[in-house]
Amino acid sequence: MPERRSLSFLPQGPYDLNATLTAMGMGRGDPCLRELGAGHVQLAIAAPQDALMVEFRWDGREVHAVIEGRDAEWLAPFMPSMLGIDFRPPQFDGPRRLRQIAHRFAGLRVARWPQIFPRVAQTVVQQLVSFHDACHGWRELVRRHGVPISGCDGLIAPPTPATLARMGTCQFVECGILPQHGRRIASLARLASRIEAKWKGGLPSDAMSDTCELLAKLPGIGPWTLGYLRGAGMGYSDAIVLGDYGFPKLVAYFFGGSEDADDEEMVRLLEPYRPHRFYVLSLIVKSGMSPPRRGPRHRR
Repeated sequence: MPERRSLSFLPQGPYDLNATLTAMGMGRGDPCLRELGAGHVQLAIAAPQDALMVEFRWDGREVHAVIEGRDAEWLAPFMPSMLGIDFRPPQFDGPRRLRQIAHRFAGLRVARWPQIFPRVAQTVVQQLVSFHDACHGWRELVRRHGVPISGCDGLIAPPTPATLARMGTCQFVECGILPQHGRRIASLARLASRIEAKWKGGLPSDAMSDTCELLAKLPGIGPWTLGYLRGAGMGYSDAIVLGDYGFPKLVAYFFGGSEDADDEEMVRLLEPYRPHRFYVLSLIVKSGMSPPRRGPRHRR
């Protein structure tokens, strides 16, 4: 019989359940995440034995969670970090615009995921393509090869590493994923147990450094992938994402109205906000402010 655990958590200060959890998703329509309303989210999560379904409800004071699946006991200790319960949003003395969006999105927390390999796979899918295209590829991959959650029509957990390791390049391409990305994901899936053994749910103090050290030695894992994983997966609020086409322009436009910038300029602009540079970047992204487009946008 599937296990069932009910837990409650009391965040300090403003809290936005939807914003915190969807930050770990792959856009609207991600089969692994379902928003049922404000303060009501369902997640399908990869776990060591089987897929889990977690239903979250925020009542304005507490987060109530119900975990269903054989690994319910395994997941329970990681729930506070998944929800960003211990994260304390900083108070900024920066530009008025930053203070305004920090107030507007005060409930956003930086979360840490218990199983890091699914985030690795999601990040590889995003390499060198638009987020729109990456989301499409991920949705198709999960719908075709993921693990459906019983009793929750349309809610699907990510494909298991064993499934991904067996897949051929053509199967990834059929999902809309680039061939090189498919080969990379399959190769990484064969090392998933080693990656998770280093990560250990992110609980040890050296989990992030040990996991990133291993990943950095693998083909196709560079500064962009590691930086994004640290911030959007490993819960590191000060992560810097280098090598992104859009982030430097976004940051420069937000702080000074410039429509062009590089990594060096982005790092300079974010420097005053240590140890929360990734959190500030996340706020800027959520603000919706971006430089005007100067030409037609082409999608793969």
